[in-house]
Amino acid sequence: MRIAAAIVGGLVLAGCAELGFDEPETRADGADGTTAYTNPATQTLQISDLTPGRPMGFRIDSEITVGQLQVYQAIITLPSAYVFNGFDALGPAGTRIGAYGFEFNSSSPGPDRLLPMYSIDNNSAYVDSSLDGTENPLKPQVEYSLDNQQNHVITITLPRGGDGSTSSNTADFSSDIMASLRTGIFTNPATAGVQAIQLNLISVDPDSGDANDNAGTAPDTLDFDRNITTASSTLSASVLPSSRSVTFGTTATAFATIANGGQTAATGCEISLLTVVKGGFSYQTTDANTNALTGTINTPVDIPAGQSQSFVIAFTPVQEFYNSAIPFTPEDIELFFNCSGQQPALLPGVNTLLMSSGTVATPDVVSIAATNSGDGILYLGGNTTTGAIGMAAINVGATGDLTIQPRRGAAPGSDGPDFAGVPLPPPGLQLSICETTGNNGQCLGNSGTSQTVSGSYAQNAVRTFTILAKGNGETIANNPAINRIFVDFVDSDGNVRGSTSVAVTTDAAPT
Repeated sequence: MRIAAAIVGGLVLAGCAELGFDEPETRADGADGTTAYTNPATQTLQISDLTPGRPMGFRIDSEITVGQLQVYQAIITLPSAYVFNGFDALGPAGTRIGAYGFEFNSSSPGPDRLLPMYSIDNNSAYVDSSLDGTENPLKPQVEYSLDNQQNHVITITLPRGGDGSTSSNTADFSSDIMASLRTGIFTNPATAGVQAIQLNLISVDPDSGDANDNAGTAPDTLDFDRNITTASSTLSASVLPSSRSVTFGTTATAFATIANGGQTAATGCEISLLTVVKGGFSYQTTDANTNALTGTINTPVDIPAGQSQSFVIAFTPVQEFYNSAIPFTPEDIELFFNCSGQQPALLPGVNTLLMSSGTVATPDVVSIAATNSGDGILYLGGNTTTGAIGMAAINVGATGDLTIQPRRGAAPGSDGPDFAGVPLPPPGLQLSICETTGNNGQCLGNSGTSQTVSGSYAQNAVRTFTILAKGNGETIANNPAINRIFVDFVDSDGNVRGSTSVAVTTDAAPT
Protein backbone atom coordinates (compact mmCIF):
# COMPACT_ATOMS: atom_id res chain seq x y z
CA MET A 1 0.00 0.00 0.00
CA ARG A 2 1.34 3.40 -0.87
CA ILE A 3 -0.42 4.67 2.22
CA ALA A 4 2.26 3.16 4.45
CA ALA A 5 5.01 4.75 2.41
CA ALA A 6 3.37 8.13 2.61
CA ILE A 7 2.89 7.95 6.33
CA VAL A 8 6.44 7.01 7.23
CA GLY A 9 7.73 9.36 4.58
CA GLY A 10 5.77 12.12 6.25
CA LEU A 11 7.19 11.14 9.61
CA VAL A 12 10.79 11.48 8.61
CA LEU A 13 10.39 14.43 6.28
CA ALA A 14 8.94 16.38 9.15
CA GLY A 15 12.23 16.25 10.98
CA CYS A 16 12.96 16.00 14.69
CA ALA A 17 13.44 19.58 15.77
CA GLU A 18 11.48 21.34 18.44
CA LEU A 19 10.02 23.80 15.94
CA GLY A 20 10.64 21.96 12.68
CA PHE A 21 13.04 22.96 9.94
CA ASP A 22 14.08 26.59 9.69
CA GLU A 23 14.53 26.72 5.91
CA PRO A 24 13.15 24.59 3.07
CA GLU A 25 15.61 22.10 1.68
CA THR A 26 15.32 20.33 -1.67
CA ARG A 27 17.51 17.68 -3.23
CA ALA A 28 17.78 17.83 -7.01
CA ASP A 29 15.36 15.77 -9.09
CA GLY A 30 16.25 12.16 -9.59
CA ALA A 31 17.95 10.93 -12.73
CA ASP A 32 14.76 9.17 -13.77
CA GLY A 33 12.81 12.43 -13.75
CA THR A 34 11.08 11.88 -10.41
CA THR A 35 10.84 14.57 -7.75
CA ALA A 36 13.38 13.97 -5.01
CA TYR A 37 13.05 14.72 -1.30
CA THR A 38 11.63 18.15 -0.52
CA ASN A 39 11.22 19.59 2.95
CA PRO A 40 7.45 20.11 3.39
CA ALA A 41 5.94 23.56 3.70
CA THR A 42 4.51 22.83 7.15
CA GLN A 43 5.79 20.60 9.92
CA THR A 44 5.70 20.57 13.70
CA LEU A 45 7.18 18.35 16.38
CA GLN A 46 5.61 18.17 19.82
CA ILE A 47 7.57 16.44 22.58
CA SER A 48 5.35 15.07 25.33
CA ASP A 49 7.71 15.92 28.20
CA LEU A 50 10.88 18.05 28.13
CA THR A 51 11.71 17.64 31.82
CA PRO A 52 15.13 16.06 32.47
CA GLY A 53 14.85 12.43 33.56
CA ARG A 54 11.20 12.10 32.55
CA PRO A 55 9.70 9.59 30.08
CA MET A 56 9.07 11.16 26.68
CA GLY A 57 7.12 10.60 23.49
CA PHE A 58 6.31 12.77 20.50
CA ARG A 59 3.87 13.76 17.79
CA ILE A 60 4.85 14.96 14.31
CA ASP A 61 2.54 16.71 11.85
CA SER A 62 3.76 17.21 8.30
CA GLU A 63 2.77 16.74 4.67
CA ILE A 64 3.83 14.91 1.53
CA THR A 65 3.50 15.99 -2.08
CA VAL A 66 2.47 13.89 -5.03
CA GLY A 67 5.46 12.82 -7.14
CA GLN A 68 8.03 12.72 -4.31
CA LEU A 69 10.36 9.75 -4.21
CA GLN A 70 9.20 7.08 -1.81
CA VAL A 71 11.24 6.59 1.35
CA TYR A 72 12.87 3.20 1.79
CA GLN A 73 14.57 3.83 5.12
CA ALA A 74 14.67 6.51 7.81
CA ILE A 75 17.30 6.51 10.54
CA ILE A 76 16.72 8.61 13.66
CA THR A 77 19.66 8.96 16.06
CA LEU A 78 19.30 10.25 19.62
CA PRO A 79 22.35 11.04 21.79
CA SER A 80 23.51 8.51 24.35
CA ALA A 81 22.24 10.76 27.16
CA TYR A 82 18.72 9.55 26.41
CA VAL A 83 17.59 6.22 27.88
CA PHE A 84 15.87 3.63 25.69
CA ASN A 85 13.30 1.73 27.76
CA GLY A 86 12.33 -0.65 24.97
CA PHE A 87 9.43 -1.01 22.60
CA ASP A 88 7.98 -3.39 25.19
CA ALA A 89 8.22 -0.85 28.03
CA LEU A 90 4.47 -0.19 27.88
CA GLY A 91 3.34 -3.80 27.88
CA PRO A 92 3.86 -7.26 26.36
CA ALA A 93 4.37 -7.99 22.66
CA GLY A 94 1.49 -6.62 20.61
CA THR A 95 1.01 -3.52 22.77
CA ARG A 96 0.11 -0.44 20.77
CA ILE A 97 3.01 1.99 21.11
CA GLY A 98 2.10 4.60 18.52
CA ALA A 99 0.24 5.32 15.31
CA TYR A 100 0.45 6.90 11.88
CA GLY A 101 -2.45 8.77 10.37
CA PHE A 102 -3.07 10.87 7.31
CA GLU A 103 -5.68 13.39 6.30
CA PHE A 104 -6.79 13.58 2.68
CA ASN A 105 -9.12 16.51 3.31
CA SER A 106 -10.57 18.59 6.15
CA SER A 107 -14.14 17.35 5.85
CA SER A 108 -13.87 15.12 8.92
CA PRO A 109 -11.92 15.52 12.17
CA GLY A 110 -8.67 13.67 12.70
CA PRO A 111 -6.92 11.38 10.23
CA ASP A 112 -8.92 9.73 7.46
CA ARG A 113 -6.74 6.65 7.82
CA LEU A 114 -5.08 5.45 11.02
CA LEU A 115 -2.44 2.72 11.16
CA PRO A 116 -1.36 1.47 14.61
CA MET A 117 2.22 0.60 15.54
CA TYR A 118 2.68 -2.51 17.70
CA SER A 119 5.65 -3.78 19.67
CA ILE A 120 7.24 -7.10 18.74
CA ASP A 121 9.90 -7.28 21.45
CA ASN A 122 12.31 -4.97 23.25
CA ASN A 123 14.11 -3.87 20.07
CA SER A 124 11.53 -4.15 17.30
CA ALA A 125 8.04 -3.05 16.28
CA TYR A 126 5.90 -2.88 13.14
CA VAL A 127 3.21 -0.73 11.54
CA ASP A 128 0.00 -2.64 10.85
CA SER A 129 -0.63 -1.23 7.37
CA SER A 130 -3.33 -3.79 6.52
CA LEU A 131 -5.08 -3.65 9.93
CA ASP A 132 -5.10 -7.40 10.44
CA GLY A 133 -3.11 -7.44 13.68
CA THR A 134 -0.26 -9.51 12.30
CA GLU A 135 3.29 -8.80 11.20
CA ASN A 136 4.58 -9.67 7.74
CA PRO A 137 7.77 -8.84 5.78
CA LEU A 138 6.09 -6.20 3.59
CA LYS A 139 4.83 -4.12 6.51
CA PRO A 140 6.99 -1.22 7.76
CA GLN A 141 9.50 -2.45 10.33
CA VAL A 142 10.97 -0.45 13.23
CA GLU A 143 14.27 -1.57 14.74
CA TYR A 144 16.40 -0.22 17.62
CA SER A 145 20.20 -0.46 17.91
CA LEU A 146 23.26 1.31 19.34
CA ASP A 147 25.99 2.82 17.20
CA ASN A 148 29.72 2.85 18.03
CA GLN A 149 29.27 5.92 20.26
CA GLN A 150 26.39 4.28 22.15
CA ASN A 151 23.89 6.65 20.55
CA HIS A 152 20.35 5.34 20.15
CA VAL A 153 19.40 4.47 16.58
CA ILE A 154 15.85 3.83 15.37
CA THR A 155 15.70 2.47 11.84
CA ILE A 156 12.37 2.52 10.02
CA THR A 157 12.34 0.34 6.93
CA LEU A 158 9.59 0.41 4.32
CA PRO A 159 9.97 -2.64 2.09
CA ARG A 160 9.56 -1.62 -1.57
CA GLY A 161 8.93 1.94 -0.38
CA GLY A 162 6.00 0.74 1.67
CA ASP A 163 3.59 0.13 -1.20
CA GLY A 164 4.46 -3.51 -1.82
CA SER A 165 5.44 -2.77 -5.40
CA THR A 166 8.79 -2.38 -7.15
CA SER A 167 7.21 -0.80 -10.22
CA SER A 168 6.28 2.53 -8.58
CA ASN A 169 8.89 4.77 -6.98
CA THR A 170 6.93 7.93 -6.13
CA ALA A 171 3.98 8.93 -3.96
CA ASP A 172 0.81 9.20 -6.01
CA PHE A 173 -1.13 11.52 -3.70
CA SER A 174 -0.61 14.46 -1.36
CA SER A 175 -1.64 14.30 2.28
CA ASP A 176 -1.27 15.84 5.72
CA ILE A 177 0.63 13.38 7.91
CA MET A 178 0.36 12.72 11.65
CA ALA A 179 2.52 10.35 13.67
CA SER A 180 2.94 9.71 17.38
CA LEU A 181 5.07 7.50 19.62
CA ARG A 182 3.71 7.00 23.11
CA THR A 183 5.48 8.42 26.11
CA GLY A 184 7.72 5.93 27.86
CA ILE A 185 9.68 4.36 25.00
CA PHE A 186 12.48 6.81 25.79
CA THR A 187 13.48 8.80 28.86
CA ASN A 188 14.99 12.28 28.63
CA PRO A 189 18.61 12.95 29.65
CA ALA A 190 19.04 13.25 33.41
CA THR A 191 20.29 16.83 33.23
CA ALA A 192 19.01 19.88 31.37
CA GLY A 193 20.71 20.87 28.14
CA VAL A 194 20.63 20.89 24.37
CA GLN A 195 20.66 17.55 22.58
CA ALA A 196 21.34 17.10 18.86
CA ILE A 197 19.06 14.68 17.04
CA GLN A 198 20.05 13.39 13.62
CA LEU A 199 17.86 12.23 10.75
CA ASN A 200 19.09 10.33 7.71
CA LEU A 201 16.68 9.57 4.89
CA ILE A 202 17.28 7.05 2.12
CA SER A 203 14.96 6.73 -0.87
CA VAL A 204 14.06 3.59 -2.73
CA ASP A 205 16.61 2.66 -5.36
CA PRO A 206 15.40 4.22 -8.63
CA ASP A 207 16.43 1.02 -10.42
CA SER A 208 14.71 -1.48 -8.16
CA GLY A 209 11.99 0.41 -6.29
CA ASP A 210 13.32 -1.29 -3.15
CA ALA A 211 16.67 -1.48 -1.32
CA ASN A 212 19.91 -0.29 -2.94
CA ASP A 213 20.99 -2.81 -5.57
CA ASN A 214 24.46 -1.21 -5.77
CA ALA A 215 24.10 -0.76 -9.52
CA GLY A 216 22.89 1.95 -11.85
CA THR A 217 21.42 5.07 -10.21
CA ALA A 218 22.00 5.21 -6.46
CA PRO A 219 19.23 6.04 -3.95
CA ASP A 220 18.84 9.66 -2.91
CA THR A 221 19.71 10.71 0.64
CA LEU A 222 19.08 13.62 2.97
CA ASP A 223 20.80 14.30 6.30
CA PHE A 224 19.57 16.69 8.98
CA ASP A 225 20.82 17.77 12.42
CA ARG A 226 18.44 19.50 14.82
CA ASN A 227 18.51 20.42 18.52
CA ILE A 228 16.10 19.64 21.35
CA THR A 229 16.30 21.48 24.67
CA THR A 230 15.40 19.66 27.88
CA ALA A 231 14.64 21.91 30.85
CA SER A 232 12.51 21.89 33.99
CA SER A 233 9.17 23.68 33.82
CA THR A 234 7.25 25.82 36.29
CA LEU A 235 3.96 24.61 34.82
CA SER A 236 1.71 21.82 36.03
CA ALA A 237 -1.54 20.44 34.62
CA SER A 238 -4.38 18.11 35.56
CA VAL A 239 -7.49 16.59 33.96
CA LEU A 240 -10.73 15.45 35.62
CA PRO A 241 -12.40 13.07 35.15
CA SER A 242 -9.53 10.92 33.97
CA SER A 243 -11.67 8.51 31.91
CA ARG A 244 -14.58 8.74 29.43
CA SER A 245 -16.39 6.12 27.32
CA VAL A 246 -18.79 7.32 24.60
CA THR A 247 -20.18 6.07 21.28
CA PHE A 248 -18.78 7.25 17.96
CA GLY A 249 -19.88 10.79 17.18
CA THR A 250 -20.67 11.63 20.80
CA THR A 251 -18.62 14.38 22.42
CA ALA A 252 -16.84 13.55 25.69
CA THR A 253 -15.83 16.48 27.87
CA ALA A 254 -13.48 16.85 30.80
CA PHE A 255 -12.01 19.73 32.76
CA ALA A 256 -8.34 20.65 32.59
CA THR A 257 -6.27 23.08 34.63
CA ILE A 258 -2.89 24.63 33.87
CA ALA A 259 -1.09 26.14 36.88
CA ASN A 260 1.76 28.60 36.49
CA GLY A 261 4.16 28.26 39.40
CA GLY A 262 6.70 30.65 37.87
CA GLN A 263 7.61 34.24 38.61
CA THR A 264 6.50 35.57 35.23
CA ALA A 265 3.36 35.26 33.14
CA ALA A 266 2.95 32.15 31.01
CA THR A 267 1.85 33.32 27.57
CA GLY A 268 0.08 31.64 24.69
CA CYS A 269 -1.18 28.70 26.76
CA GLU A 270 -2.96 26.11 24.62
CA ILE A 271 -4.01 22.47 24.64
CA SER A 272 -3.89 19.98 21.78
CA LEU A 273 -3.74 16.23 21.17
CA LEU A 274 -0.40 14.46 21.25
CA THR A 275 -1.81 11.03 20.52
CA VAL A 276 -2.74 10.46 16.88
CA VAL A 277 -6.33 9.32 17.13
CA LYS A 278 -9.43 9.69 14.99
CA GLY A 279 -11.75 12.44 16.20
CA GLY A 280 -12.24 16.14 16.76
CA PHE A 281 -10.66 18.02 19.66
CA SER A 282 -11.19 21.48 21.14
CA TYR A 283 -10.49 23.48 24.30
CA GLN A 284 -11.93 26.63 25.86
CA THR A 285 -11.36 28.55 29.07
CA THR A 286 -13.86 28.33 31.93
CA ASP A 287 -14.65 30.11 35.17
CA ALA A 288 -13.09 27.85 37.81
CA ASN A 289 -15.84 28.73 40.32
CA THR A 290 -18.84 28.00 38.09
CA ASN A 291 -17.40 25.92 35.21
CA ALA A 292 -19.12 28.36 32.84
CA LEU A 293 -17.41 28.85 29.47
CA THR A 294 -15.37 32.01 28.98
CA GLY A 295 -13.10 33.29 26.22
CA THR A 296 -13.10 31.86 22.70
CA ILE A 297 -12.84 28.25 21.60
CA ASN A 298 -9.33 27.05 20.62
CA THR A 299 -7.74 30.39 21.51
CA PRO A 300 -4.48 30.53 23.53
CA VAL A 301 -4.52 32.57 26.75
CA ASP A 302 -2.00 34.04 29.19
CA ILE A 303 -1.76 32.85 32.81
CA PRO A 304 -0.28 35.32 35.34
CA ALA A 305 2.53 34.24 37.66
CA GLY A 306 1.34 32.10 40.55
CA GLN A 307 -2.14 31.61 39.10
CA SER A 308 -4.00 28.90 37.22
CA GLN A 309 -6.49 28.69 34.38
CA SER A 310 -9.28 26.16 33.99
CA PHE A 311 -10.50 24.80 30.67
CA VAL A 312 -13.06 22.42 29.29
CA ILE A 313 -11.65 20.00 26.72
CA ALA A 314 -13.86 18.15 24.26
CA PHE A 315 -13.10 15.08 22.18
CA THR A 316 -15.51 13.57 19.66
CA PRO A 317 -14.27 10.12 18.57
CA VAL A 318 -15.27 8.82 15.17
CA GLN A 319 -14.63 5.43 13.62
CA GLU A 320 -10.97 4.81 14.19
CA PHE A 321 -10.26 3.01 10.94
CA TYR A 322 -11.33 4.04 7.48
CA ASN A 323 -14.80 2.64 6.61
CA SER A 324 -14.69 0.32 9.60
CA ALA A 325 -16.50 0.10 12.93
CA ILE A 326 -13.57 -1.35 14.84
CA PRO A 327 -14.07 -0.24 18.48
CA PHE A 328 -11.77 2.39 19.90
CA THR A 329 -10.47 0.35 22.84
CA PRO A 330 -9.44 2.24 26.00
CA GLU A 331 -6.30 4.25 25.35
CA ASP A 332 -4.63 6.86 27.53
CA ILE A 333 -4.75 9.93 25.27
CA GLU A 334 -1.78 12.21 25.84
CA LEU A 335 -2.43 15.96 25.75
CA PHE A 336 0.01 18.72 24.81
CA PHE A 337 -0.11 21.61 27.31
CA ASN A 338 2.11 24.41 26.06
CA CYS A 339 2.81 27.91 27.38
CA SER A 340 5.69 30.18 26.36
CA GLY A 341 7.62 27.16 25.11
CA GLN A 342 7.25 25.44 28.51
CA GLN A 343 5.40 22.22 29.21
CA PRO A 344 4.27 20.54 32.40
CA ALA A 345 5.38 16.99 33.05
CA LEU A 346 3.10 14.40 31.41
CA LEU A 347 1.58 12.29 34.18
CA PRO A 348 -0.57 9.26 33.30
CA GLY A 349 -3.92 9.43 35.02
CA VAL A 350 -3.28 12.99 36.17
CA ASN A 351 -3.19 15.01 32.96
CA THR A 352 -4.11 12.34 30.41
CA LEU A 353 -7.58 11.15 29.40
CA LEU A 354 -8.38 7.45 29.12
CA MET A 355 -10.79 7.27 26.16
CA SER A 356 -12.78 4.47 24.57
CA SER A 357 -15.52 4.43 21.96
CA GLY A 358 -17.51 2.18 19.68
CA THR A 359 -20.92 1.63 18.12
CA VAL A 360 -22.46 0.17 21.31
CA ALA A 361 -23.08 2.34 24.37
CA THR A 362 -21.23 1.30 27.53
CA PRO A 363 -21.15 2.60 31.10
CA ASP A 364 -19.43 5.98 31.32
CA VAL A 365 -18.84 6.98 34.93
CA VAL A 366 -17.92 10.54 35.79
CA SER A 367 -16.55 10.60 39.32
CA ILE A 368 -14.93 13.03 41.70
CA ALA A 369 -13.03 12.28 44.90
CA ALA A 370 -12.47 14.59 47.87
CA THR A 371 -10.30 14.62 51.00
CA ASN A 372 -10.64 16.47 54.30
CA SER A 373 -7.87 18.88 53.34
CA GLY A 374 -9.78 20.03 50.27
CA ASP A 375 -6.60 20.13 48.16
CA GLY A 376 -6.81 16.70 46.55
CA ILE A 377 -4.25 15.15 48.92
CA LEU A 378 -4.95 12.50 51.56
CA TYR A 379 -2.69 13.32 54.53
CA LEU A 380 -2.47 10.21 56.73
CA GLY A 381 -0.45 11.95 59.44
CA GLY A 382 1.49 8.80 60.28
CA ASN A 383 2.82 5.54 58.90
CA THR A 384 0.10 3.33 60.43
CA THR A 385 -2.90 5.64 60.59
CA THR A 386 -6.07 5.50 58.50
CA GLY A 387 -7.51 8.21 56.27
CA ALA A 388 -10.74 8.46 54.30
CA ILE A 389 -11.59 9.58 50.77
CA GLY A 390 -15.13 10.51 49.80
CA MET A 391 -16.28 9.90 46.23
CA ALA A 392 -19.42 10.67 44.25
CA ALA A 393 -20.05 9.18 40.80
CA ILE A 394 -22.71 9.34 38.11
CA ASN A 395 -23.04 6.90 35.22
CA VAL A 396 -23.85 9.09 32.21
CA GLY A 397 -23.57 6.08 29.88
CA ALA A 398 -25.49 2.83 29.55
CA THR A 399 -26.45 0.53 32.40
CA GLY A 400 -23.87 -2.19 32.95
CA ASP A 401 -22.05 -4.36 35.45
CA LEU A 402 -19.00 -2.70 36.98
CA THR A 403 -16.41 -3.50 39.61
CA ILE A 404 -15.28 -0.47 41.58
CA GLN A 405 -11.80 -0.87 42.97
CA PRO A 406 -9.26 1.41 44.66
CA ARG A 407 -5.58 0.88 43.96
CA ARG A 408 -2.20 2.47 44.09
CA GLY A 409 -1.09 3.24 40.60
CA ALA A 410 0.33 5.10 37.65
CA ALA A 411 -2.02 5.10 34.66
CA PRO A 412 -5.70 4.04 34.98
CA GLY A 413 -6.33 0.34 34.74
CA SER A 414 -2.79 -0.74 35.56
CA ASP A 415 -1.25 -1.77 38.84
CA GLY A 416 1.60 -3.65 37.24
CA PRO A 417 4.89 -2.46 35.75
CA ASP A 418 6.09 1.04 36.43
CA PHE A 419 5.55 3.74 33.83
CA ALA A 420 8.83 3.46 31.91
CA GLY A 421 11.17 4.48 34.69
CA VAL A 422 8.78 6.38 36.97
CA PRO A 423 8.47 4.29 40.15
CA LEU A 424 5.12 3.25 41.53
CA PRO A 425 4.31 4.43 45.04
CA PRO A 426 5.55 2.22 47.88
CA PRO A 427 3.35 -0.73 48.81
CA GLY A 428 2.63 0.90 52.16
CA LEU A 429 -1.16 1.04 51.96
CA GLN A 430 -4.12 -1.16 52.74
CA LEU A 431 -7.12 -0.03 50.68
CA SER A 432 -10.81 -0.82 51.11
CA ILE A 433 -14.07 0.60 49.77
CA CYS A 434 -17.75 0.68 50.64
CA GLU A 435 -20.82 2.23 49.09
CA THR A 436 -22.47 4.79 51.35
CA THR A 437 -25.91 6.22 51.95
CA GLY A 438 -26.64 9.67 50.63
CA ASN A 439 -27.93 10.92 53.98
CA ASN A 440 -25.27 10.17 56.57
CA GLY A 441 -22.40 8.57 54.69
CA GLN A 442 -22.73 5.23 56.45
CA CYS A 443 -21.41 2.13 54.68
CA LEU A 444 -23.93 -0.13 52.99
CA GLY A 445 -23.53 -3.91 53.15
CA ASN A 446 -20.11 -3.93 54.81
CA SER A 447 -18.08 -1.94 57.28
CA GLY A 448 -15.60 -0.67 54.71
CA THR A 449 -13.41 -3.77 54.73
CA SER A 450 -14.01 -4.95 51.14
CA GLN A 451 -11.45 -4.32 48.43
CA THR A 452 -14.08 -3.95 45.69
CA VAL A 453 -17.75 -3.13 45.16
CA SER A 454 -19.41 -4.97 42.26
CA GLY A 455 -22.81 -5.06 40.57
CA SER A 456 -25.05 -3.34 38.08
CA TYR A 457 -24.66 0.43 37.72
CA ALA A 458 -27.80 2.03 36.29
CA GLN A 459 -27.78 4.81 33.73
CA ASN A 460 -27.91 8.28 35.34
CA ALA A 461 -27.56 6.77 38.81
CA VAL A 462 -25.63 8.89 41.33
CA ARG A 463 -23.82 6.86 43.97
CA THR A 464 -21.41 7.69 46.77
CA PHE A 465 -18.50 5.74 48.23
CA THR A 466 -15.90 5.89 50.97
CA ILE A 467 -12.36 4.64 50.41
CA LEU A 468 -10.23 3.87 53.48
CA ALA A 469 -6.44 3.93 53.24
CA LYS A 470 -4.33 2.60 56.10
CA GLY A 471 -0.56 2.84 56.30
CA ASN A 472 1.40 -0.29 57.16
CA GLY A 473 4.56 1.30 58.48
CA GLU A 474 6.21 2.66 55.35
CA THR A 475 6.78 6.35 54.70
CA ILE A 476 4.97 7.77 51.66
CA ALA A 477 6.47 11.04 50.51
CA ASN A 478 4.29 14.01 49.57
CA ASN A 479 4.79 13.57 45.82
CA PRO A 480 1.41 14.00 44.08
CA ALA A 481 2.90 13.15 40.68
CA ILE A 482 3.66 9.58 41.76
CA ASN A 483 2.07 8.70 45.09
CA ARG A 484 -1.64 8.47 44.29
CA ILE A 485 -4.71 6.38 45.00
CA PHE A 486 -6.89 5.65 41.95
CA VAL A 487 -10.46 4.38 41.95
CA ASP A 488 -11.41 2.59 38.72
CA PHE A 489 -14.81 1.48 37.42
CA VAL A 490 -14.05 -1.69 35.43
CA ASP A 491 -16.44 -3.68 33.22
CA SER A 492 -16.55 -7.47 32.82
CA ASP A 493 -14.06 -7.32 29.91
CA GLY A 494 -11.50 -5.45 31.99
CA ASN A 495 -12.11 -2.08 30.35
CA VAL A 496 -11.94 1.00 32.57
CA ARG A 497 -15.22 2.92 32.21
CA GLY A 498 -14.46 5.60 34.80
CA SER A 499 -11.57 6.68 36.99
CA THR A 500 -10.53 9.35 39.47
CA SER A 501 -7.65 9.79 41.91
CA VAL A 502 -6.18 11.70 44.82
CA ALA A 503 -2.62 12.07 46.02
CA VAL A 504 -1.57 10.36 49.27
CA THR A 505 1.20 10.92 51.82
CA THR A 506 1.99 9.83 55.38
CA ASP A 507 2.78 13.49 56.19
CA ALA A 508 0.47 15.47 58.44
CA ALA A 509 -1.88 17.99 56.88
CA PRO A 510 -0.56 21.55 56.82
CA THR A 511 -1.93 23.87 59.46
